[in-house]
Amino acid sequence: MRRRLGGTTMGGRGAAVAALSMAAVLALGGCGSDGAPGEDDPSGAETSSGSTTDPAQTPTEPATETGTETPTESPEPAVEPASGPELEVSGVRVNAPKGWKQTISSVVVDSALGSVDGQTSALLLSVAALGGESLSPRQAERYFWSPGERPPNFERQEPVLLGDVRAGYYTSRDRFDDIHSVTLWDDNHVVKVEVSFAHKVPDDRQQELFQSVIASYSGPQG
Repeated sequence: MRRRLGGTTMGGRGAAVAALSMAAVLALGGCGSDGAPGEDDPSGAETSSGSTTDPAQTPTEPATETGTETPTESPEPAVEPASGPELEVSGVRVNAPKGWKQTISSVVVDSALGSVDGQTSALLLSVAALGGESLSPRQAERYFWSPGERPPNFERQEPVLLGDVRAGYYTSRDRFDDIHSVTLWDDNHVVKVEVSFAHKVPDDRQQELFQSVIASYSGPQG
């Protein structure tokens, strides 16, 4: 079975991580009719048939003005965190989807593999502790890249939350896989969580599993 974990190479201080990475991846209306013009006696006016109507005996419904109701939006369903094997590097933890198997456990990289719609998929957790050094979001994003290179077919997406930390999110695509990568700076650690799926796996299925993985994230102090 062929497999490679996309987007795991890096330059500079990330070289050790890359080496290990290559080894493993939403009526108005009441019952009564409108009053006739000039009808303004609320105590009971003569109707067109000559009968008198007692307002106390006339069933009414609360009037609703068109356009004044605020539609109630159903809350988005909470994402269920992944419940498969836990990957842990330097106090950073994330779970693979249920049924996946952990394949690498090291001081800088953990990985897991699983089958999605009959296609091999992968999760890679890469973490580097940098002591007192601080990285900007863009620096954290590029930390694990090859020098001067973006991943193939790179597309930056809207940021996401991992725990209580705002994280960058981008997608890429190589010959074999669609790759979802989240990068962040968390308590003096630069972190990348990467989930890859074969091209044949539908986008909604990819998002379902990717979101479940990042929902399971906890940081070094979490």
